[in-house]
Amino acid sequence: MNNKLLRKPLLKIIVTVVCCFCLTGIGYSADSAYNLKQKAKKFYLGIGGEQSYGKALELYLRAAETGDAEAQYIAGGMYFKGLGTDKDFLKAFKLLLEAAKNGKRSAESEQILGQGFLLGSGVPKNYQKAMEWYALSAENGNKEAQNELGFMYFVGNGVEQNLEKGADLFFKAAYNGLPVAQYNVGIMYLTGKGVKATDMEKSYAWLNLAAASGHQPAKGAR
Repeated sequence: MNNKLLRKPLLKIIVTVVCCFCLTGIGYSADSAYNLKQKAKKFYLGIGGEQSYGKALELYLRAAETGDAEAQYIAGGMYFKGLGTDKDFLKAFKLLLEAAKNGKRSAESEQILGQGFLLGSGVPKNYQKAMEWYALSAENGNKEAQNELGFMYFVGNGVEQNLEKGADLFFKAAYNGLPVAQYNVGIMYLTGKGVKATDMEKSYAWLNLAAASGHQPAKGAR
């Protein structure tokens, strides 16, 4: 009789303790990542005291280890730009790839991922994945990705050669102000490849535009 009376209260206590433990654990993980990012942000921007990219990166990396996509994205960008650390493309690529898998990416990070797969930096070369990431980045307006994807199509690097697609992407990047793309357009008009016909005036105009931005090959070609 006593055992029957004790069973239900004891069961409720066990369930309550287990639930509280689980909820506390979940809350702790979420709050930890959030708090780490808030502290990192203060060091990154110098809010209320010391400005330190190094300390900010350390905190973002700790938050990234919990699987936080935003922290992975920011830390990857810091490695790519060399903020608070030496530039490290491999670490940047790995963090940005994890962030992308977790739903956090941008046109710039998509371009970096495309570059990583194209060059085989940290992963085996994969032209298909390189094109997929470059295409996403190009669609989102990244001029470097537009030019790099254009080059792949123009010369048939890892994809069937398509001068029309390559030229179209070169033009997009050139109109977006990328000097190397402006040079590429100038060369297309010089050779007549990728355009309807040679046009020396248009060639000179595009090469001159690229040269004005300091593009050395454009200066020589001009």
